Amino acid sequence: MTNNWTSDPAYTYKLESLPRGKDTTVPVTFSCNTPHRVVVVDFKSNCFLCSCDGYLPIPVGQVQEFDSLEAIWNSPTAKILQEDVDSGKFTWCAVDHCGVRDRNIFRPVYQLGINIDESCNLHCPSCRRDPIMLQDGLEFEKKSKDMATILSWLEKFQHPIQITLTGNGDPFASHIIRPLFKTFVPRSTQKIRLMTNGLLIRKQLTNSLILPSIDIFSISVDAGSAEVYQQIRRGGSWLTLMDNFDFLTEENKNHLVSLNFAVQKNNYKDLYNFVNLCRKYNFKGIVHQLDDWGTWSYNRQPSPDVWTIVNGTYLDHAILRPSHPDHSECLAILKDIADQKNKFLTYTPVVQNLIKNVRL
Repeated sequence: MTNNWTSDPAYTYKLESLPRGKDTTVPVTFSCNTPHRVVVVDFKSNCFLCSCDGYLPIPVGQVQEFDSLEAIWNSPTAKILQEDVDSGKFTWCAVDHCGVRDRNIFRPVYQLGINIDESCNLHCPSCRRDPIMLQDGLEFEKKSKDMATILSWLEKFQHPIQITLTGNGDPFASHIIRPLFKTFVPRSTQKIRLMTNGLLIRKQLTNSLILPSIDIFSISVDAGSAEVYQQIRRGGSWLTLMDNFDFLTEENKNHLVSLNFAVQKNNYKDLYNFVNLCRKYNFKGIVHQLDDWGTWSYNRQPSPDVWTIVNGTYLDHAILRPSHPDHSECLAILKDIADQKNKFLTYTPVVQNLIKNVRL
């Protein structure tokens, strides 16, 4: 398959960073309807057909090429990807990470992920090397125009849909997305999932028109204590985070709140504290692997740059890889927590399979 994405190193890196269906001799016996139900728009305004563009990193076109969500699903590249998944090939899919090896993936509701702006009030090393905050200029104007087009898709779309804001920045920090919290009034069939670091929830959602339509808060925490949080979530404040958790508890409108914990070298010993944090607020905790998004250098090079000397490489932090020196100790902690049958925690398929195969 040819497409203009092949000249973009960001997409070819994602395609090569995880094993794909084409790389395995073990067939996938389950099915997935995601390419028929999901559209995700990334920070380059490209449209994808998977809830995680790293799992199927092939764009089907740019925002301005489409006047509706239906046009995206009916585009030529979309049809190729849909047929490939429907046939069970999963040629370009990260089948060992997305969960399709373990179960059928059936999405009853349409989904739109709006990841158009990378702006964030934090600069965590797993995500970015430097702070990103877009406020003006040509790129800001283009993204604002694309955001208006995306909103026009939602105006035309008549089916129930879940809208996710945002997968690669923070929606409350974004000067492109943040105005929606004061002006956008979703229809009753439009529900919102917020992916956020949680630090600006109280400030931006107090008296917001959008609040009744939010059904899920997915908050990246990666820690269970102030000490570890300040190390992992650079630019964040533990006290501010706790205040925002208090707001969600006080507000009490039956939202699902999930706290995300990406297991890595600098936080795995904080997992017990993370369990206690979830218990304290009665929030759901999700433990997942540290993915390689290309921020860190993958491994040690003869002449590393200054940032890598200070922050290390992906392999330095990827403790769930068997080659990591602390791998066994981390798995022992994970298995101990899993054996306690803690109702507050769930695990991604990768982590679940690692726990299942632990031999102590």
